[in-house]
Amino acid sequence: MMDYTVPGGKLNRGLTVLQVHRTLTQSSSERELTPTEVARSSVLGWAIEFLQAFFLVADDVMDESQTRRDQPCWYKRSEVGNIAINDSFLLESFVYFMIDTHFGTEEYHKQLITLFQEVVLQTEVGQLLDLTSQKMVEGKPEVDLTRFTLARYKKIVKYKTAFYTFYLPVAIGMITSGVTDTKAFEVAKKICCRMGEYFQIQDDFLDCFGDPEVIGKVGTDIQDNKCSWLVVHALDRATPSQRTTIEDNYGVWDDAKVNKIKAIYKELDMPKVFATYEEESYTAIQKELDSVTHLPRDVFELLLKKIYKRSK
Repeated sequence: MMDYTVPGGKLNRGLTVLQVHRTLTQSSSERELTPTEVARSSVLGWAIEFLQAFFLVADDVMDESQTRRDQPCWYKRSEVGNIAINDSFLLESFVYFMIDTHFGTEEYHKQLITLFQEVVLQTEVGQLLDLTSQKMVEGKPEVDLTRFTLARYKKIVKYKTAFYTFYLPVAIGMITSGVTDTKAFEVAKKICCRMGEYFQIQDDFLDCFGDPEVIGKVGTDIQDNKCSWLVVHALDRATPSQRTTIEDNYGVWDDAKVNKIKAIYKELDMPKVFATYEEESYTAIQKELDSVTHLPRDVFELLLKKIYKRSK
């Protein structure tokens, strides 16, 4: 189960822990990490990857997704089914087992546990905001596009994606590097949440316009009635006729209806709208980094380089 659900992704979250620890150590102590420090950072990196697997296995069941990382979702395997729900619980438990086993005697052990617990709660709240953006009638989702507001979307992105994808690995690297300045953690959280929004909007765009062979999954945000960046902005730009088309076709598992939504997106020039957003967001983040004094700029630059103009 672990071999199927944990590896296979880009591992950016886990690798970031090691990279942040290395960057901060080079900056503060002017030295490289020891082999032991590399190994211990790697353990925490894998802890995040196990956490990611927990979220994804559970998310795929809730969304009834078909593929993940270019293979059938774990719950779609004939020998698994709903056992995947318990498997997701196991994956989360392994996270705390690893931390207790390797960092139980460290002064910052409680800080690590608290950080993970807070991020898990924030991510689960984000998932709830995402799920409740769809109106439920007799246990089944019903399309109600009036719920798809930019304010709701930003909350979903902040809680469901930004904290565990960006802030968690950066904060872990800061903790293990001996950073104690609360202002530094506040600055990191603010910038990471900004990057997280940018990252999720990229995800939403790629779900519709990305190549499944490249991104490793078939995008289903339209069929799943997701409150995505594309539909939120399309509704804001649509003519009355286009809005009616969106209302009549969004949230239905029908290829013809999905194609009608994609046609509206193209009519509204959403790829160009996204390209403009991407450049403006990148520029704004760079400007924010110009004022960072509590941490080396490289801590955030290494994250930004990974996601800028990504194709998967």
